Amino acid sequence: MEPLQDWRSPYFEDELNRLDRGDVAFEFLRRNNSYRTDYASYIKEQSEIVPDKAKKAERIARLLRRWGVTFPCRSV
Repeated sequence: MEPLQDWRSPYFEDELNRLDRGDVAFEFLRRNNSYRTDYASYIKEQSEIVPDKAKKAERIARLLRRWGVTFPCRSV
């Protein structure tokens, strides 16, 4: 996950003006400490050697369900 930028800087204001609805939602989400903790846990779990693809798919599905994240036209 990218480091957080100061949203009050003039540069970042220009960047925010270019975002669509999904991008704005993600900017808010990635600044949520609980989400960041859940995402870090997910990444840690994924780094473990787990041959079971179904178990890996369930982990990402659990993260997506918890945070209401959807990616239209993409399978998990």
